[in-house]
Amino acid sequence: MKQIVVLALLVSAFSFAQPNIIFIESDDQSNLAVGAYGFGGISTPNIDALADSGVYFTNAYNMGCWSPAVCIPSRTMLFNGVHLWKASKINKERVPGLSLTERLKDKGYETYFTGKWHALGKSVKETFNHYGTITPGQLKTYHSPEGHYTDIVGNEAVAFINSAAKKESPFFLYVAFNAPHVPRQTEQKYYDMYPKAEIELPPSVKAGPLHPHIKYNYTSAPLNPKTMQGRYQQNNAMVTHMDDRIGDIFEALKAQGLYENSIIVFMSDHGISFGENGVAGKVCLYDISAKAPLIIKGPGIPTGKKLKQRLYLQDIYPTLLDFIGADIPDYMDFKSLKPIIKKASEKDVYKSIYLAMFDDQRSIIQGDYKLIMYPKVNVAELYNLKNDKWETKNLISKSGTTTIVKKLLTEFVQWQEDTGDELDIKQAFPEYFN
Repeated sequence: MKQIVVLALLVSAFSFAQPNIIFIESDDQSNLAVGAYGFGGISTPNIDALADSGVYFTNAYNMGCWSPAVCIPSRTMLFNGVHLWKASKINKERVPGLSLTERLKDKGYETYFTGKWHALGKSVKETFNHYGTITPGQLKTYHSPEGHYTDIVGNEAVAFINSAAKKESPFFLYVAFNAPHVPRQTEQKYYDMYPKAEIELPPSVKAGPLHPHIKYNYTSAPLNPKTMQGRYQQNNAMVTHMDDRIGDIFEALKAQGLYENSIIVFMSDHGISFGENGVAGKVCLYDISAKAPLIIKGPGIPTGKKLKQRLYLQDIYPTLLDFIGADIPDYMDFKSLKPIIKKASEKDVYKSIYLAMFDDQRSIIQGDYKLIMYPKVNVAELYNLKNDKWETKNLISKSGTTTIVKKLLTEFVQWQEDTGDELDIKQAFPEYFN
């Protein structure tokens, strides 16, 4: 009888063993730079394999920024769980609550960090049990005496996995690659995979003037498609290099028998434009820059499911808490995706999507339509995303669109109230509020 009780306790303990969490984040990687998302022939076999073994989202948005370094707002929202304008007020002394890392530590996770840290609030050394190389938000070079930083970060992640496998406690491994952020330096073999002249550019890349209302472009006018082919070549090469190191991480998990009982997340902080819509940069609200890959795999998660509903990248914080049975605090603004992930459901997460950058760009997306506004110059753009995914046909001057814009603005004003957005949109566009 005693043996049966002991066996039952062991089975019970095993059943409730917390999964390890491996969270891999890249920097400046759009959906176009992942093979599984279906554009341009980029080689990302390991990221694609993760998508095949889990759920991946094609419309995951970063809410916006208050900084030209869009990664800072994105990562600050990610680790603190609050919307854009609340996140902008965070510092080391003023945080809304425990960070993602701290909550996982409270649930018994051993935590490790390697790579880029570029978020407001507490530092890596204050919040993680262990850490490896901590790189700045902007590298001057990827080359160091110890090697290429993509390789260093990948190798440190593998070393931690091999060490953590010997311990009983679950672990949270946050691997933050700087790639494919500038300077786009990698080995020649990766550049050679993407001959510049053969690079396919999206149809929204056209020679000519830069967008007149977008700041922080990383090229000079007029926009040159050949230059943009070079940017794509460099970007793709950096991503494929990173994908190789991601493959090493997966192989280490499998070799240690940890792969199946691990939640693995891959995402980027935001996308980037290489000439699309007249933009060469990331401080804009077009989908190529505002969206980024989001993939999750783990025990009980369906495999090979592509979900198209719109949501936020930062929803992954409460999602992870939900998957390990931790309480989601009331102050948290983002939403758990667990209900739709478990069933691979197409159910909407949000009624609409709000996007904002500084005080000079705003957007609202609902149904088929996306409204982008430039309040300082009283200019607006309207796109039907169902019929025009590249956002090339501005419908704002078409007859019959005023009703659509007014409906979108009603939704936008509600978001302003909910997020604490103090911009006076009614003053900027009085013609839609009469």
